[in-house]
Amino acid sequence: MISIAITDDHLMVVEGLKTMLNNVDNIQIISTYHSVNDTIEGLQTVVPQVLLLDINLPDGNGIILCKELKEHYKTLKIIALSNFEDVAFIKQIIKNGANGYLLKNTNKTELIDAIIAVTNNQLFLPEKLQRLLLNDSLGKPNNSSFFIPSLTRREKEVLKLIVKEHTTDEIANQLFITPKTVEAHRSNLIQKLGVKNVAGLVRVAIEKGLID
Repeated sequence: MISIAITDDHLMVVEGLKTMLNNVDNIQIISTYHSVNDTIEGLQTVVPQVLLLDINLPDGNGIILCKELKEHYKTLKIIALSNFEDVAFIKQIIKNGANGYLLKNTNKTELIDAIIAVTNNQLFLPEKLQRLLLNDSLGKPNNSSFFIPSLTRREKEVLKLIVKEHTTDEIANQLFITPKTVEAHRSNLIQKLGVKNVAGLVRVAIEKGLID
């Protein structure tokens, strides 16, 4: 019996996944979570064989969480769930240890295939996403609406320190620039990445693979 846990903050997504997996031989859903904190606390009690993990969560980032969970639970298999057919997302979360990547509009057959594949230590990607990665590796353009902006060297430096939770003054001291210049770079980053605040900067920077 393959034990499954689901982390997603959208009840309809969770219910849809449960409906597809209910009454499937050898698969049992043992837990459902709706946030990063729920997941961390829940896994301290019981660890499933496979975690279906939403990338975007209300209290944190699934891509970061994936890396943390894989470091703590070596045998845990993680399948990322996302609405985005984006190479940057796929590369980043696989780099962080994910065993598979599924779009949320997946069907029952594909979902079951993914679960079985990762439990057999195989990486699972739908054929469409495999083609996207192949085109990317060959330098061919993908028709992705998820735009990755071009950042200057200084903007990348500021962004990296923002993600590490440094204050404006700390960033200014480290980069030998004024706090006003830091604020200007932060404002430019917020505009370029299409977010509203620093939390959005951190989320998008990681999702788009803009930092190491």
